[in-house]
Amino acid sequence: MKKRPVIHWDCPTYIMRTTRREFLMGLGAMGGAALLPNPSVGQPTSGDTQPFRVDVHHHFASPGFVAEMTNRDISNPRYRLWTPQVSFDEMDEGAVATSILSSSRPGVWYGDAALARGLSRELNEYGSQVVADHPGRFGLFATLPLPAVEDTLREIEYAFNVLDVDGVAVMSNYDGVYLGDPMLAPVMVELNRRRAIVYAHPIREDRENPINGIELITDTTRAIASLLHNGTVVDYPDIRFIFAHGGGTVAASSSRMGGLAQNLPNGLMYELQKFYCDTGQAYGRPLLASYKALVPVAQILFGTDFPFRGSVETAQGLAENGGFSETELRAIERGNALRLFPQLTALAER
Repeated sequence: MKKRPVIHWDCPTYIMRTTRREFLMGLGAMGGAALLPNPSVGQPTSGDTQPFRVDVHHHFASPGFVAEMTNRDISNPRYRLWTPQVSFDEMDEGAVATSILSSSRPGVWYGDAALARGLSRELNEYGSQVVADHPGRFGLFATLPLPAVEDTLREIEYAFNVLDVDGVAVMSNYDGVYLGDPMLAPVMVELNRRRAIVYAHPIREDRENPINGIELITDTTRAIASLLHNGTVVDYPDIRFIFAHGGGTVAASSSRMGGLAQNLPNGLMYELQKFYCDTGQAYGRPLLASYKALVPVAQILFGTDFPFRGSVETAQGLAENGGFSETELRAIERGNALRLFPQLTALAER
């Protein structure tokens, strides 16, 4: 396995309005890694339960991303307070050996391509540094500056070839451009060529709307529908998609998706059952029953949606509400992820 590069950060503030060359030159001028914890911090603590779970839905935030969210007064304040130590404390409490880091909503797209480029690069380099500083504890999904296609292609190349990421994280839509939109076809071509894992998280920013949570998970279903309707899943079959929150409302909506099958030679259910979904905020009995009926247990991955939810309550919900056997629970909490991410196998052997 390639060793991830070490990139040091110690910028207390961040304004990304520079060119890529200026940004990289600035990186070279930065000294230590004051914003990152000591590598010895956060190692598993001794206890009755040896960490074993793999969390594929675990959010992080870089200093510049936090500054942007704070300046705009957006996103959950709990998210803006994230540090690696916060993750370590939660992971150790819930017997999580390894978490795959991803950025979350509101994402990096605010209608400014230069800002999206800079925030994506900072998130990816900062996340890569966290991974390198804490061997075995983290993996990384790269953030992409979508919907800027050329910028995204460059970031994919850098993320995989230089940072050695485990996959990419995308939002369900970008100003109404959903994942199956033909505009994004060049990105899908490249991700398919790399047989990439694509982690899809919904985005719906309407904090004044009391039913925004419903709109949020429904947006995952819209993203899935776009991938089916435009034949993206057929044209680019080597992309492995993971959908957050149990796939949103797709299980409940699947009976109404028959009209999409005309673009799917192998049929609707064949394509739906290729998707992976995680358990983040999706461990209630009705929702577990619905997506357990839709996809094989082998396609269900343990995910917490941290820092918004935690591993203890997620594991408890799965055990109490899913009707899973011990073998199935172990697969969901660990085995399925290690099969999908074989590079993490040695890391997760705590």
